[in-house]
Amino acid sequence: MNRKTKLVASLLGSALVSFIMLIGCGGNAETSATTNPSQGGKNNPEGLYTELGSWPMPPQYQGNPFASGGVGWPTWSFVFEGLFQFIGSTNKIYNRIATDVDNSHPNETIVHLRHDVKWSDGYPFTSKDVWAYYTLNSGTELTHYLTGIQTPDDYTVVFKWQDPAPIGEFKNFYLSQDYQATIPYHLTKKWVDEDAAIFAQQKPDSDPSDNGKFPFNFKLSDATNKKMNNIWSDFTKNFSPKYPIGTGAYKVNKVTATDMILEKNPLYYNANKVRFKKVDLKVVQDLNQQYALLGAGKIDRYDGTQPRDILESILSKNQNLVHYQMFDSSCVGFIFNTAHKPFDDEVFRKAVIYALDRQRIREVGNYYGHETDLSGIGMIESQVNQYIKPDVLAKYTKYPHDPDKAAQLLESIGWKKGSDGIWREKDGKSFNFVIASDAGWVPAVNSGEIVAEQLTAFGLPTKYKAVDSGVYWNNVDKGNGSYDMSFDWVDMCWGFVNPFSPMRNAYWTNTWRHAHLPGNNGEASFTAKGFDGQMITPAKLLHQIPYMNNYSDRQHAIEEISYVTNQSAWYVNLFQNVTGTWMNMKNIGGVPWADAVPKYQRNMPVPPSNQSERIAETNVGFAGIQFLVDGTYFPN
Repeated sequence: MNRKTKLVASLLGSALVSFIMLIGCGGNAETSATTNPSQGGKNNPEGLYTELGSWPMPPQYQGNPFASGGVGWPTWSFVFEGLFQFIGSTNKIYNRIATDVDNSHPNETIVHLRHDVKWSDGYPFTSKDVWAYYTLNSGTELTHYLTGIQTPDDYTVVFKWQDPAPIGEFKNFYLSQDYQATIPYHLTKKWVDEDAAIFAQQKPDSDPSDNGKFPFNFKLSDATNKKMNNIWSDFTKNFSPKYPIGTGAYKVNKVTATDMILEKNPLYYNANKVRFKKVDLKVVQDLNQQYALLGAGKIDRYDGTQPRDILESILSKNQNLVHYQMFDSSCVGFIFNTAHKPFDDEVFRKAVIYALDRQRIREVGNYYGHETDLSGIGMIESQVNQYIKPDVLAKYTKYPHDPDKAAQLLESIGWKKGSDGIWREKDGKSFNFVIASDAGWVPAVNSGEIVAEQLTAFGLPTKYKAVDSGVYWNNVDKGNGSYDMSFDWVDMCWGFVNPFSPMRNAYWTNTWRHAHLPGNNGEASFTAKGFDGQMITPAKLLHQIPYMNNYSDRQHAIEEISYVTNQSAWYVNLFQNVTGTWMNMKNIGGVPWADAVPKYQRNMPVPPSNQSERIAETNVGFAGIQFLVDGTYFPN
């Protein structure tokens, strides 16, 4: 992954992890009267919307979203937008700055832009700004499938695809994942033009096997990469407006250590649909205080699904609150460090999985989550029946809680259990394992303690460590890694919900590195036998999927990769996360699936398919602020 892409992912991803999965102890709150969800915002005449946020404290705060610390969360979604708004858990795509998309030409996509979009400083947004975004921020995924971007006029953008071009589904996903209105060309021209001059000197890569590996099909030299990284570094250090300059629905008006005040952007092209005049984001670190504010009705929307007792307690204290559950597009799990013995042994890894009671782990880590009896499968658990044919799934090894099976596997590789209840290798060596997680990630903290207890009780002494996030990932990756097992989001869809997304995360970007699998050219070189008996290299097969026009070919490739991932058991999917959104009906007014709110006593289950899209759109991590800018929930 290009360094620039890593930076953007860290800016968005770390905030997403922090806010989607807030779990802890609730505080006391006042009870207020029930409000009919259909009344709109009549109890909020001042038009104030409040939720929690996080940002660099003044005087460090600045307005470049790509600079160290970024502009804050969820500030990004309030002040910036893209050509489209992609809904991360449902794959729905809304037009924002774009008015239409033409994919009728095999090797180009033509996007037309609105004519009434302005940057918040009043400067018109044009096609040149889209070109500037991808020229300077060339590490984005889309550029790796393009040969160039043309701007025939101010309101037309032509994306030129490499040959062969991805299929239409993937074209739309790649285009919609970015917030292209974040690099205003009229203010960043110096850096954009420097990168453009470098690209103009490059020759296209002639090796067809490199398709999709390099931005704009240019295999840049180390010296050129260094020069462009220096330009990027200079941009992030020296482009520092006081507040963000975007095209979105809101403008940052004031930033303090405790509050960020945003006001409706009068230049926003759909300002008449934005129902809240002002947004107050608040920094509240302590979970007890967060829950107290939520229960008291001082927060209008809140991300997270708490343990059952805490969630029900919060609901009981305020009759205006409704909680929506929704499938997360990620799973909580841990990764075996294959550089540490005996985790280099596939049979040993499988024994560990059989020793786990994943139902008990899920009940503690995320009561409303869904566990699986498979290992790591390269996709979220709720996708299995959609993408894996029953006859293929029947060939997968299942890993239910079965201590006897775990013992049989250990004995098959020479391990013996002593009179003290401890398992030892055939040479008599015993181990004291360490499983670790980021101390700030509560589902992993809760799950880690249970995993360690279960393995220790089985006879594999294991200690859990909660490690400060500032050093955790370095400890996971450096050398042979500091831990035997490490917690992470696994089978995670970063972007569109398609198995290709978690599979690329597993074999191209992060997970394989944490497992210390062998690698080559920045991706895993892991090879294994597929269900049809053929040897496959998942990382290589993945490169072919975006170009497979035949659905059966794509499905077969996905099944092969998923199968070998499960069979080799190099990481464990403990449970698919179920996240949620809290909404304060008194201030917000209209809410989705309103007719069912009384039936479920305001604790809404994972919704049926006819409600899933709108409910997913209440989650800022999935959908930005789509539900605030389309006017659907908040009538006048």
